[in-house]
Amino acid sequence: MRRFQYLVVLLVICLVSLTSYYGYTATIQTADYTVKHIEGDVKGTKLAKLHLILQSTAKGKNVYSDVSLDGTVKKNGDNYLEGILGNREFNPILKTDAKDFFRADETLSEDADYLYGIRTAEKELELKMWDKQTKRLTEMTLPFPSTVKTGYGTGSVRVINRMDKTLYIQVDAYRKNHETNQLMQVDYQQKKIKPVRLASPAIKKNEFRNYLTAGPDRVIYVQQFIDENNDSEIQETYLEDDGKHVRPIEKLNKTNQSFVAMGNGERLIAYNENEETNELQWTVYDTATKQVTKDAIRLEAAEKKMESINEAFADNQFYFVSKMNDYDYQVRVVDILSGDVIYVGQIRDKNQVKSSAIITSFFGY
Repeated sequence: MRRFQYLVVLLVICLVSLTSYYGYTATIQTADYTVKHIEGDVKGTKLAKLHLILQSTAKGKNVYSDVSLDGTVKKNGDNYLEGILGNREFNPILKTDAKDFFRADETLSEDADYLYGIRTAEKELELKMWDKQTKRLTEMTLPFPSTVKTGYGTGSVRVINRMDKTLYIQVDAYRKNHETNQLMQVDYQQKKIKPVRLASPAIKKNEFRNYLTAGPDRVIYVQQFIDENNDSEIQETYLEDDGKHVRPIEKLNKTNQSFVAMGNGERLIAYNENEETNELQWTVYDTATKQVTKDAIRLEAAEKKMESINEAFADNQFYFVSKMNDYDYQVRVVDILSGDVIYVGQIRDKNQVKSSAIITSFFGY
C-alpha cells in the first residue's frame, strides 16, 4: 500500500512539474516574424519556396521558425518531450513528404526534380527516387555488372547529372588506406548499371577525383594531389575526358580557383570575397562554348562574410541571407549571369527577440 501511495505522490509531482514548465514556457515571448518585400516580387517564382530556419531563444527556451519568402511562417518549439521523441520537422533536405522513406545509411542527393536515396552493397545498388512534383516514390535494386569492382558496402554515392532516364553517379570507396572511385551510368528505366568509359587513368595514392559534370560527350572533373610531406599542399587540376582523350582545361587551371557545377552541369562557377574592394567576385565557365565570363557585385556591410552567401545554382542565382540587427534579417538575390539584383526582402521580428540565429536555408517543395 505504501508503495502505491509513493507512486501516486511521485506521479502528482511529475504532473505538477510538467504543468508548471509548460505554463512558464507559454508566457515567454518568442520571435514573431513577418516578410516584407523591398525590391522585386516572389509571386509565381521559385523564390517563393525559399525557406529560412531561424532560431530564437528567450529565457532558455528555443523556438524554431520556418519562414518562407511567400510570407508563410511556421513555429516549432524545442521542449522536453520533443527532445525525447525527436523532431524532424526542420530537417532541411528531408522537409518533404519523403522524409519517412529514406534511411540513415543512404547517401542523399538532389536536383531540381528529384530527391535520391542511394545505398551500395557488395554487388548491388539500391536506388530511391522521390518526385518533388508528383510526390511519388520509385524504388529499385540494380546489380553491379561483373566488370565493376564490388565491395562498395562502405562507400558513398553522389548523383552528378540526370539526362532523360539516366543518372551519372560517382561511387567512392576506401580499400587498404586508398580511395577508389568510379563514374557509372545508371539507366533506371532499363534497370542497368555500366561504368562510364574514360581515357583517364585510375587515381593513385594521395590523389582524389571529384566529377563536376558528366554526359555522353564529355566528363569534367577536378583531380587533387596531396603531398605526403606537406598535408596542407593540395594541387588541383581540371580535366576534360571524352572517352578517347583527356585534356587539361587551362582556362580553369590558371585561375587557381575552386569550381563547382551549376544546375545540370552546363556551367561551372567559382567565387570569392575580395576584402579590399568589398565585392563578391565570380567566374563562370560555359562547358559547351568553353568561354569564361567574370562579374562582381558590391557587398553590403552585413554581407561581408562568406557565411552569409548561399548558392542556388540551379536557377543561376546567388542569394544572401544576412542579419540587419540583433533580430531582423535581409535576403538579397543576384542573377549570376547578368549580375543584376532581382530581389530584396526583409524578415522582421515584431517582438524584437535579440537572441536569434540562422540555422539553415533551403528551397522547399
